Amino acid sequence: MTTTTRQPQTIENNMRIYDSYTDLEKKIMDDTGCKIYSGTGINNRLERESSILRSVDDTSYYKDDLSNPCNISYTLCGQIGDQDLNHRLNKTLLDPKKIKNIYLYRKVLENGKCMGYMWYGKYKLDRNNIKKKIHPDRNGNLRKIYLCTLTK
Repeated sequence: MTTTTRQPQTIENNMRIYDSYTDLEKKIMDDTGCKIYSGTGINNRLERESSILRSVDDTSYYKDDLSNPCNISYTLCGQIGDQDLNHRLNKTLLDPKKIKNIYLYRKVLENGKCMGYMWYGKYKLDRNNIKKKIHPDRNGNLRKIYLCTLTK
């Protein structure tokens, strides 16, 4: 019996869509040396001075903009109420002494169904260009959010 492994689909800008989370985990481990956890959008890995960020399509309480893969707007952590730059995940991500390598992946949804995972790769974080916006939280209440800029 022959088993074939489907290769990830390659799309524009040499990004790939992985059908399974396991395949994405392997790619991230190969590229970064870091293990990710699916339960959080900011995966800080201090032992590698790295952070792996996750963006999920159609998340109404965040304002991520991945339309230009070379210049991404990423919402910091916090789903309900005002976001806090001193929240442990945000504070660590924004500390250049602790985090030197930043990577991004996206959970691709279509009509609420997971269609795969897109690996965007390594970015630079402009820590001097954090923008404050007003945006609904998970409960629909207006709150302050923070957007950071990721560039290739």
